[in-house]
Amino acid sequence: MVEGMVEVVVRGDSLVDDNALLIGSFMHDVNGQLDLVIEEGIFKRLAARDFSHGHEFYSAAFSMHPNHSHWRPYLVPRSELAERILGTSAAQASKQLDPDLLQPSKRHNQWLGFLGESEVIRRLAQSSQLDLFRPFPDLEMVEVLARNNLTGGFAGLQVKTGTVSRPYGEAQIHIRKATLSQAANTWLVGLAWLETAAGFDGECLLIPAADIPNVATDDGSDLAIHFHPSSPERTRLDPYRQRLLHLDRLVLEACLANSSS
Repeated sequence: MVEGMVEVVVRGDSLVDDNALLIGSFMHDVNGQLDLVIEEGIFKRLAARDFSHGHEFYSAAFSMHPNHSHWRPYLVPRSELAERILGTSAAQASKQLDPDLLQPSKRHNQWLGFLGESEVIRRLAQSSQLDLFRPFPDLEMVEVLARNNLTGGFAGLQVKTGTVSRPYGEAQIHIRKATLSQAANTWLVGLAWLETAAGFDGECLLIPAADIPNVATDDGSDLAIHFHPSSPERTRLDPYRQRLLHLDRLVLEACLANSSS
């Protein structure tokens, strides 16, 4: 707050959806607290616009006791904030919820997928030469993008994790056909989760995306890879079986193969 006015400054490149709500709130509770709730498009139209260091900025200043401010229609008492955002009272909104949505549910597959991605990121982060990026939203094949910050080369990775099941010691890894890429700079990393050991097997898969159809079986909308980690049996997956310990070095080599220098 500056001279009794709350100042809100927003970089222009962060305002990407005119229909999205921008909420500006003072950090400390004050008597008669008002919060700014406004669509981004309206905010850009009403805010002061400026440039600094090559960036566009929008700024607004409003009082907790506005009289003739053009921000007045968009200032909401803190106690009414939920109602303004929901379009109805919080009590009424909770009544409209499907009770089943409030029930806790087991999300083993999502948990295991997140755990596998976290393990791969942790392994790759051990190399200071790799910069790591996560796409959003996560709708395409590449879930982790690794870039060699010395050569400029990069490798896109999809991480899949399967649980090793008894009695065959097999982890099934499924890849959606709709997201499958044939790009030479895209790879599949397959991990095997050992429930009894509560950890990952020391062996993983690193498969070029273009090779996936050659080693997978058709499973409807998916392709399935049957991975027997640390097995002495010879299979068509043998060229892609790698030590998880060496994953950062292997991805560095993959980036080098796609280097722009």
